[in-house]
Amino acid sequence: MTKIISLFNNKGGVGKTTTIFNLSASLAAQGKKILLIDFDPQCNLSIATIGYEEFSAYLNRTETHQYGKTIRAFAQPSLQPTQNADVFLTHPKYQMAVLNDQEKTIFNQIMIDVVPGDFWLNSFADILTVGTDVVQGTSLYRFLIPFLLVEELKRRNCYYDYVLIDLPPSFNTLVRSALYCSDYFLVPCTPDSFSAYCVSLIGEVLPTFIDDWNQGKRRYEISNKYDKIIPLKGKPKFGGWIFNGFDTKKYTSTGERKEIGADKAHLDRITETIKKDLIPKLESISAYKCLPTFLSNEPIVKIEDLNVMASEIQKLNVPLKYLSSQRPTIFSSWSPYQKKLMQRMEEEYDRLALHIIENFVDHE
Repeated sequence: MTKIISLFNNKGGVGKTTTIFNLSASLAAQGKKILLIDFDPQCNLSIATIGYEEFSAYLNRTETHQYGKTIRAFAQPSLQPTQNADVFLTHPKYQMAVLNDQEKTIFNQIMIDVVPGDFWLNSFADILTVGTDVVQGTSLYRFLIPFLLVEELKRRNCYYDYVLIDLPPSFNTLVRSALYCSDYFLVPCTPDSFSAYCVSLIGEVLPTFIDDWNQGKRRYEISNKYDKIIPLKGKPKFGGWIFNGFDTKKYTSTGERKEIGADKAHLDRITETIKKDLIPKLESISAYKCLPTFLSNEPIVKIEDLNVMASEIQKLNVPLKYLSSQRPTIFSSWSPYQKKLMQRMEEEYDRLALHIIENFVDHE
């Protein structure tokens, strides 16, 4: 069964987009079929995966495609019952380049599809209203656009193991919508003074999101008691968190690599906030079990600061797993240190993929 996963943090710059791109490559390498949905008006995931020029072409509105070939082509007509919603898929540029490489595509198939984002999502966020659509239960399906898009693709015989949704750094209606559709959500965090605070905010806000949904669901079910979809939505589980963008130091006496002092202090503070603040608040949600049994206070994986490699991933439209085979844009070749860092972090993303495969299952 398809699992929908949102990467979510109301703080910007925590590596949501980079994590999704690199995670998708690791999941695909395990033979999993992946759909990426860019649900962020900034559209960084679209640009990173398919390239700026290609993405710009998808934005173009023509007589034939009046909403372009982005998520808007599905979302906007879905608000207007007289219009036909459509779904346009594209593929990461790097997968198109290695289509015949059996090592990088499983059974000569493209393993990752992309639904490009659209700047129009800003307007869509304003159209969605929590009070009327959700709490009053009058238009709950307006908040299920990502799920409905996946269902439409199933009707077209496009099936996925995992759907990864990239989100804006906020608590707006787009984030609500994605979380209502999601089976799990992951929280990337960075080593800075605001991360622990933002994690605690998630604990404040998510229970409110769920309470709003359940109020609307109860009202909706009075006159729609045979609906089989609405009762199953609005139940995202906390799948864990990711520590991103820290620096390390290698200790010659042991050969062990550890976080530098300041970053270790931030790691400890975030871990403490997860344990004593976020988890108890999510545990208070009574409508469903938000905390799976596999959940830990510790980060699932630790992704070091990729430095220039992070920008090269976006410029070259290639995930970290295959970056070492590409010539960088700002110097002639990768240094031995950079190649070792790529290898270590590729292993971390592979661990994250295995965590999802092993734990994000139906019995949880």
